[in-house]
Amino acid sequence: MNRVFFHRVATGASILLGVIFVVAGFGKLFAPSEGFERVFNPFPSFITPAVTDTLFSLLPYLEIIIGLLLIIGVVPRLAGAVSILLIAGFITNNAWLLSQGRGYEPCSCFGVLDRILGFRMATTHSLYLDIFMMVLALITIFGLQGRFFNVRPRFLRRKDVG
Repeated sequence: MNRVFFHRVATGASILLGVIFVVAGFGKLFAPSEGFERVFNPFPSFITPAVTDTLFSLLPYLEIIIGLLLIIGVVPRLAGAVSILLIAGFITNNAWLLSQGRGYEPCSCFGVLDRILGFRMATTHSLYLDIFMMVLALITIFGLQGRFFNVRPRFLRRKDVG
């Protein structure tokens, strides 16, 4: 009973995290110039601005792919593990911005959707969202049952927990 309950909670966490990633990815995809004006690069001598620009132009696609994998349930634990690396980068960037006294500025986390929906999430609020996403990712990794590299979609499985 407990295994089934924790598996279902982890499934919900996986889907919620996936939705957040998909929404943020599509928002950034349709307004790439709005985000990332204030991105922290901790290794400017190692990571050139050209590499940084390339990474951030690929970020919306990465967020959409991770989100879809989490929602559909194809390798959700692996997608959760990859998302932890991404979320850790977001947390690092937001913590740096806060240390520079820029916690009140809008983060553009959801790209064009910030403007369409009429909300501007400040860097401080974005940090809270990132911490919540980290918790969801950890629940996904440690709460889901089955193999780590399970490639069978969630909706094609016979039962939730074996």
